[in-house]
Amino acid sequence: MRAYLISLAAVLHTDSDSNSPTRSLYMIASQTSSLGARSSLPLVLPVNEAMGPVGELASSWVPPPLPDPGCITGDAPPSVLLDMRCYIADLPNATTATGVTASGLPIHVTFRAARPPALSHLCVHCPGVSFSAPAPKVIATHAGVLLLRVPIHPSDFISCVKPQFWDYYVYSPAARPPRLELLPNPYPKRFNDSEAAIVSTSGGGYVVAALKNRIPRRDRAGGRGAFIKTEFDLHRYRSSAAGEGWVTDQISVEEPMRDALVPLPWAVADVRPYHESGKTVTIGGERGTVAWVDLWRGVILCDVLVDGDERPVLRDVPLPVPARGNWGRLLRDGDPSYVRDVTVGRSKGSIKYVEMEFRPPTTKTVVPDSYLEWARGGGSSKVIREGGWKVTAWSMAIPVGSWEDWRRECDVDVGDLTAVDDGTPWVSEPTSSCLRLRGSDREAILRSLPVAYPTISMDDDDDAVYLFSEVGNLEMVVAVDVRKKTLLGVAELDRQKSFGLMPSYCSSEISSYLK
Repeated sequence: MRAYLISLAAVLHTDSDSNSPTRSLYMIASQTSSLGARSSLPLVLPVNEAMGPVGELASSWVPPPLPDPGCITGDAPPSVLLDMRCYIADLPNATTATGVTASGLPIHVTFRAARPPALSHLCVHCPGVSFSAPAPKVIATHAGVLLLRVPIHPSDFISCVKPQFWDYYVYSPAARPPRLELLPNPYPKRFNDSEAAIVSTSGGGYVVAALKNRIPRRDRAGGRGAFIKTEFDLHRYRSSAAGEGWVTDQISVEEPMRDALVPLPWAVADVRPYHESGKTVTIGGERGTVAWVDLWRGVILCDVLVDGDERPVLRDVPLPVPARGNWGRLLRDGDPSYVRDVTVGRSKGSIKYVEMEFRPPTTKTVVPDSYLEWARGGGSSKVIREGGWKVTAWSMAIPVGSWEDWRRECDVDVGDLTAVDDGTPWVSEPTSSCLRLRGSDREAILRSLPVAYPTISMDDDDDAVYLFSEVGNLEMVVAVDVRKKTLLGVAELDRQKSFGLMPSYCSSEISSYLK
């Protein structure tokens, strides 16, 4: 297996009709050689020559080579993009932790870091076990720990869709030695992956928390009454009180605000739940604050480290109203992660939020300025204006005050982006050659890339946003700095996996704990 640094132009000119990775690799290499003299944009595309067709089972995925081995040996980036779907492979390093499954089998987990925009990933190895069902998956991350779930019967696809047949682990790659702890199975308590969070505490402890919507009930106080949609079950497992197992509190949103500040369109208001968690963001702190994020409507905050007589409280913090171009998406119940993301900076000083807005191509009729020009045959003509996209970044200081504290930081239109040319690729690999684009090619190519699914960097010293792009049979991550209006780099995603329906990666600061 090898990694190649090639030009973005080569990616866009690759024959998308080819289903053979070998043929695609040859075409890319031959085209990059002709573009080398004009190149100034660093781009990394790791190509696995043993790749099978997209859609194969997890056991057939071959981990890509690490473009920068120094990420594990002391030069780790402050934050990474983490592939949430694990590889099945035995590739031990200093982060490898060993544990046992619920059925008593040994299991090993290894973290392999890469510099963004390339993806870091986990490798899971269970000797003698064939994973012919869905892959183990990262559920949540905070500080130096990860919450991971692994199928108990990895060869039985049917059982893998049932929550009672998953093992949950807390993986601590930065511990010495690294730790992999099996949690008690939460069943019959149920929650989705996007509803679970983990909070790292002092002394190597942790709390796993999941916020689950309760079935709406009618408020009988006023006759027939309206549905109450603001009640939740908070499931928690605390390592400091492991003997208690999973504990559940029934709690409500203290002061529901979003229906007044960011109301749903009347056509869907009655059928939508008050809150649908699309992801969790751990803010942490002394009280272990977690944000359950509904990317259309807002954030529910809860301090999950409270115990004793103090009950957890849910606070509602609406997001800014959707951009005009996204109003229709809200009405159609589109996936909000297609245009929005929320995360927290590594210093935990602010919550970051971005929204994309797409501008479709338009056609304008141009009429001659003078009668003489019109009379001599210069009739009206059609001019097509290219479409594009815009990213707007917001922030809110921590501790969180009110909805009014959202501050618009900056925005960038694709037409204003330029490419960084500092001679340092985001991802480097000693055996690869770095080819460059020069002049206006890079800006024209960038404007033609279809992008979506923004993911915000956790780094405090930049305003990087990672955008997913698919061109032909290539899927990529495009990194842009929203404040500086620059293109930072591009990395290809592993073609063994299909990221097109919904990219399955997240920002994580776990790499900073490996130093």
